[in-house]
Amino acid sequence: MYIWSIILQVILLCPIILFTLIYSLFRKLSKKSPKVFGRAADLTTFLLFFSVPESVQFLWGYDIGFITFIVAVVIAIIFTIIEWRTTKEIEVLPLFRKIWRFLFLALTITYVVIWSTTIVQRIIL
Repeated sequence: MYIWSIILQVILLCPIILFTLIYSLFRKLSKKSPKVFGRAADLTTFLLFFSVPESVQFLWGYDIGFITFIVAVVIAIIFTIIEWRTTKEIEVLPLFRKIWRFLFLALTITYVVIWSTTIVQRIIL
């Protein structure tokens, strides 16, 4: 159990490992390359929702889990309003896919900024 706990903590603090594993696995199993990246991103997004707040908690001691959730809901509302204004008939699945992929990009950028800032802080201080 201790080894599994360490493995899960490493994957939680470094979601790029999970993304790479999922991408490699899907790449071997599937012939459709563009969809492979999307599937790996979709699965990694779920982990990023936990990884970003946990990284901030681990590095700086602040709990931002609720803020992350609120920002995700606001982004979903904004995307829904934009979709509703551009097309009067909202297709739910494509809308969710757009929101989910945008959240992947936003959370990945946030994760990289958090760790880059920490590395710079450690070098300077």
